[in-house]
Amino acid sequence: MVNEYFQFLDYGGTTYYYLFEFANFSFIGLLALYTYKIRLINLNSLIVWLAIFFTPLIFNYLLFSPYLFGDQFLYSGETFLLKTGNQSQYQMNHIEFAGKILGSIPLPNYMTVTSLAFSNKLLLFLTFLWFKRYFDDENKILLFFLVPSLLLYSSLALREILIIVFSILFLVNLIKDRYLLALIFLYPIFIIKMQMFAFLSLYFVARTIFRAHKSIKHAAFFILSTLAATFILESEILSFVNTYRLGFAAENFRVDGGGTSYAAWNLYGQDIAQAIKIDTIQEAIIKSIINLPQIILIPMPWNWSSIFHVFQTMESIFLVYLFYYISMKNKNYKNNEFILLSIILLLSLMLLGLIMANEGTFVRYRFSLFYPFLLAALYIHKNKTVVSKF
Repeated sequence: MVNEYFQFLDYGGTTYYYLFEFANFSFIGLLALYTYKIRLINLNSLIVWLAIFFTPLIFNYLLFSPYLFGDQFLYSGETFLLKTGNQSQYQMNHIEFAGKILGSIPLPNYMTVTSLAFSNKLLLFLTFLWFKRYFDDENKILLFFLVPSLLLYSSLALREILIIVFSILFLVNLIKDRYLLALIFLYPIFIIKMQMFAFLSLYFVARTIFRAHKSIKHAAFFILSTLAATFILESEILSFVNTYRLGFAAENFRVDGGGTSYAAWNLYGQDIAQAIKIDTIQEAIIKSIINLPQIILIPMPWNWSSIFHVFQTMESIFLVYLFYYISMKNKNYKNNEFILLSIILLLSLMLLGLIMANEGTFVRYRFSLFYPFLLAALYIHKNKTVVSKF
């Protein structure tokens, strides 16, 4: 059941599918038309966003089967349960929380797995309306919302857009010294994505306690203190890291007999579990440095199996170039805030590379980390002019 009146049916590849999702497309399209009428967006934005709103029907039905991203059915199924007044299957798990947020969007229909994609599109559009207020040229900001991975992930019923949106709101408000608002936006990330919460919390601590955005001296003290803390809390940190390393390794585990994931790991994976574990902080630092280029550029060429992977790698290179370009504009690399943002991003990528297993999954994880920092860098470029001080 999707609500008390309609029973869920599988329409397969028939045109009935469109009857429900065209209603959702029309609803958010009318909202875009209204924002254009009251001059919140220009004509270019209207045309582009109408095209963006249509992409769930292309990426999540025509070009790719929804089953290609199987986690969609967890989030959509949870949303259907919650909207019918039934009890959650997960009890405050990130799936339930994400389902509550995506299901709170007042769409006309929640009838297919793609319905939640339109919730993601509307959240992304609202983020665009909020973010572009800080800039003079709306068209340039619009280009940053046309990144292919952003179009793809916002066309799916996954949590990535929630992570990206809350992270952008957190980062910009933190940079604006709105610490209470930043904490409010950090809380959903704690539930939805623990790793991202850890990365952003590091930024919050660096800025509020160490004042690392004030000078190079403060930033250096933060780095040295963080390094010292990793040795002091070595056992706790390694336990956290190894838990994720083993978890992702088990999720990606395959055996020749056809066994996969956790079931196969429980039978055959214990022999290699010890080899995956990291025993010292020094080993963790070395591995994170070695894995850094890979997490930045994944999928790597030797893992390409389709033209889609080639485009993903090209996009990864392009996003790194964009960050570099912003750093060079007006000598932003001398800006204390930009320096701290870059340090946190680098440390976060190193930690993410340390627990990396399945490339397909970590392409998503890397993007949902990198993209909010890219927009934060853009915000600093436009709104922060303080140069480096020692």
